[in-house]
Amino acid sequence: MPDTISLSDTALSLFRLHVERQGRIDVDHSNREPYRELERAGLVLLSRPFTGPRTYVLTKIGWKMIEVLARIETNAPSPEESHAPRL
Repeated sequence: MPDTISLSDTALSLFRLHVERQGRIDVDHSNREPYRELERAGLVLLSRPFTGPRTYVLTKIGWKMIEVLARIETNAPSPEESHAPRL
């Protein structure tokens, strides 16, 4: 797994939508490749239930990515920065 993750705008938008809808997104031709990109980055895994449509679920890295995006959007310091000694 690389130290950095590079995602297309389409994949990043789909990731945000996936989180917002708690994974309730139909996988079809229009979003299959962005989901594959998220899977290659280690953010989601394909779930193949015995019945029903295929879905993707977040991995541990995917959950961490949610935290990172939330900090970026609110300009909040990372946990490491917030516990750093003040000089």
